Amino acid sequence: MTKEILYLKIAELSEKIRSREITPIEVVEQCISRITESNPQTNAFVTITAEEARQAAKVAENEIQNGKYRGPLHGVPIGIKDLIDTRGIRTTYGSAIFRENVPQKDATVVSRLKEAVAIVLGKTNTHEFALGVTTDNLHYGATRNPWKLDRIPGGSSGGSAAAVAAGMCYGAVGTDTGGSIRIPSAFCGIVGVKPTFGTVSTTGVFPLATGLDHVGPMTRCTKDAALMLNAMAGFDQSDPRSLIDVIPDFSGSIDGYDISETKIAICPDLLPKVMDHEVELAYRNAIAKIERVGGVILEKRLNTAHLVENVSTKLLLSEAYVQHSELLRKHHDSYGSNVIGRFEAGQEITTYEYIKALRDNDLIRREIEILFREVDFLVTPSVQILAPKIGDQKVVVGNQELEIIAGCVRFTRLANVTGIPAVVIPYGYSVDGLPTSIQIMASKGRESQLIGFASLIENATPELRDRHPQL
Repeated sequence: MTKEILYLKIAELSEKIRSREITPIEVVEQCISRITESNPQTNAFVTITAEEARQAAKVAENEIQNGKYRGPLHGVPIGIKDLIDTRGIRTTYGSAIFRENVPQKDATVVSRLKEAVAIVLGKTNTHEFALGVTTDNLHYGATRNPWKLDRIPGGSSGGSAAAVAAGMCYGAVGTDTGGSIRIPSAFCGIVGVKPTFGTVSTTGVFPLATGLDHVGPMTRCTKDAALMLNAMAGFDQSDPRSLIDVIPDFSGSIDGYDISETKIAICPDLLPKVMDHEVELAYRNAIAKIERVGGVILEKRLNTAHLVENVSTKLLLSEAYVQHSELLRKHHDSYGSNVIGRFEAGQEITTYEYIKALRDNDLIRREIEILFREVDFLVTPSVQILAPKIGDQKVVVGNQELEIIAGCVRFTRLANVTGIPAVVIPYGYSVDGLPTSIQIMASKGRESQLIGFASLIENATPELRDRHPQL
């Protein structure tokens, strides 16, 4: 069995497991070998549960032998972001404060993936308490982008993205409060889905800002994301934000999506004055391709676009400070220097500013609702820049110096403050071999159509996702 197995899609792997061409035990051993080989270079995993994974693989194999195949995730190895509770497995939340924390209970999303017989390989690195876009964790080390090891993988779910891109696992779970699934997916050349707010339970996930927090899958293709989301989603009575709505089959539109008369919005109000040239080129090429395959491109105005940055910042940081106020009081010196200032900034936000942000967000939400009465999807770049070097605080784009965080969250925040679903898909490579990508958004509850549309674009451009990192 060769290393090519590590880059099979989940759907391909699951068929081999179901037909008993490959066993979960063999797959897990290949992944553990890959982690042993590549994790010292990437630092994608901070806790590796090799023996637990081997035992789970044996159970999964026994079930198959006894005719109890459970579906497309049966025996499939995955990673879990270290912000998410895992029973009996160290879960640090990226913080020195919780270095020895071992939860007694799985997060709901982990329980559901285990019920689907997915196999947890370990915990993937995160920016401390998920408040950052670099996964340069001062306590557990920086995660490195497998495409270029001197570059960030994005954050805060950078370990999950790096692990999937590097072939250490077939999918991973991430969280997203301002772009933390989609930014690392963009920088690492994988697919990341932030579902509609409340679609996936956040019970057992350490909160950053409960009004903006989402959990979603990170995979190497859209169908794999749909298969993971099918297992992850659903009502959870223990989560007050969980949707009671019936969850559809998210893979239902994967095959044969009909693009005829599909209306796709592009919005100049969302675009900055400067973008990395290769990032912009990928976006423009994607728009042209969508039009060639039958989509109707419509330019739409978004009058509230200028409000998104302030609304996201004020709501996120004020909620984050409330969440951390007691920890900050007791463990101030245990916070990393690259996050402490942002948490403390939340304390400075006034009641007036917070209420103003809520009211402005109502305006944004209403305008987005109206937009999606007129169009099916909204397409933007995923990020404003290519993956910057680890340790850089700023990057020069054109003739403008840009803060790294601003260049990462420019396009992602809109979906968090409105709660709409969004997917990032790879869309080519830069001259230096770094991934480029696009983001697609839809109205609430339309993940199935969103993933189907993204899959159509994916299938129409296989040459734009035909490489793997060469570690």
